[in-house]
Amino acid sequence: MLRMARPRPDRTDRAVLSFFDRTLRSAGWLVCAITMVSCGATSAGQDGGPSAGTGGSSSASGGRAASGGASASGGVSGTGGASASGGATSSGGSGSVGSGGSGSGGGDAATGGTTSSGGRSATAGTPGGGGGGRAGAGGFSGRGGTSGAGGTPASGGASAIDLGPAAKVFGSCRFHFGTVDSVAKNNSAMIQQLDFFTPGWMGQKDTFDMQYVCDYTKSGGTFANQIPVIVAYVAAFYAKRHNNLKDCNAAGSQQDLCHAGAGFITDNLAKIVATYESYASGFAGCYGTTRPIVFLMEPDFYQYTISEQDRPWTPQTAGTTMSMFVAAMKKHLPNAVFSMDISPWVAPNDGQDNGKQWYANFDMTAFTFINTSGGSTQANSPKIRGDMMTWAGVSQVTGKPIMADTGYGVNGSSAGPDMAWDTPANINARIADGVISISQYNPSSNWGTTISGIRSQLKMPCP
Repeated sequence: MLRMARPRPDRTDRAVLSFFDRTLRSAGWLVCAITMVSCGATSAGQDGGPSAGTGGSSSASGGRAASGGASASGGVSGTGGASASGGATSSGGSGSVGSGGSGSGGGDAATGGTTSSGGRSATAGTPGGGGGGRAGAGGFSGRGGTSGAGGTPASGGASAIDLGPAAKVFGSCRFHFGTVDSVAKNNSAMIQQLDFFTPGWMGQKDTFDMQYVCDYTKSGGTFANQIPVIVAYVAAFYAKRHNNLKDCNAAGSQQDLCHAGAGFITDNLAKIVATYESYASGFAGCYGTTRPIVFLMEPDFYQYTISEQDRPWTPQTAGTTMSMFVAAMKKHLPNAVFSMDISPWVAPNDGQDNGKQWYANFDMTAFTFINTSGGSTQANSPKIRGDMMTWAGVSQVTGKPIMADTGYGVNGSSAGPDMAWDTPANINARIADGVISISQYNPSSNWGTTISGIRSQLKMPCP
């Protein structure tokens, strides 16, 4: 991740600054007006949680860096003063000044990524899990500010993760719970505690076949107050359906996605994009184009780059292909929100760099979240699974909050309840790592009571 070098003021700058310094000392009220802060007071919003960026001034050259301030991505550097804490003029930075001294400007943290080799099998099927949020303009500034570009916490900041979009989707800043529709639809006590639900996986046909999701979520419907979070396995399903491929971890003698998947998808890419468009158009027609709807994109997309493939993709090809899928959806469904899959075993060395090289190949500005999929995840460990990748590491690398799930088997079969994800101490530790939701694929029937009992013990995932 790159940092912009701060310019040194030359002698002429120093002379000008000296002149203004003598002038401003004799007019203290003018200092307050120019710096946009109360004299000697910390700017509003510096430690109060969310404050949206409002355009703002650019940072002054040659001044002293403000404690806790943050540069927003997408801002424009200039020579004017910037808001700061304690009445000091911010220096050297660039970007829009946030209301109350924290920048937002709508940017997410910069992303990294790693080239990959050697993958794990993806799972596929009907149910899916996760959560999501809608990308929005501006973001929630953290205490002390977070950097918009570069993906690292600002001085005094908590993290570089923009949680504003999550709050916009779910309507509240809290830890979110979800499960599959078939588990919850006849359990009203559970539904009342859910923030989202996951229907059958998308892509099981060549054309839209998910009208029932719209029926669920219409006024008076079973999940009228929940957000649909849909696993989009369109490319994989197309390859399985039209080329008789199986999932990598499924039994059977036929070829699987880990060997013939990449080549077949390449040869049929236009048809797969058309399938994505069909589903997006279908949802636009029955669900509408204003309410948030979340898509967890192509579980284990990394598998198409592994050396076992007959015609493996480069990581760059994976990135451009994913952009095509996202664009096909956005064309018809502007309210769609996207989450990128986490494969904790990516190269180098089984996720040791937390996906920095892998995610560098993707336009992560198109994604609001990242999500786990497949095998069970570890609620009581800093590591997502047994690989090297950590919850906090991948969240910081991408600048995205995490939708966690409890895992599933072949064709989305349930892995059963995971009590570790019902323990407040575990959830709070993961919240600190950037996790904002959990999808239990097969919770116990009294999970609604469990959620109700632990909510008050959970930390707020937003600053």
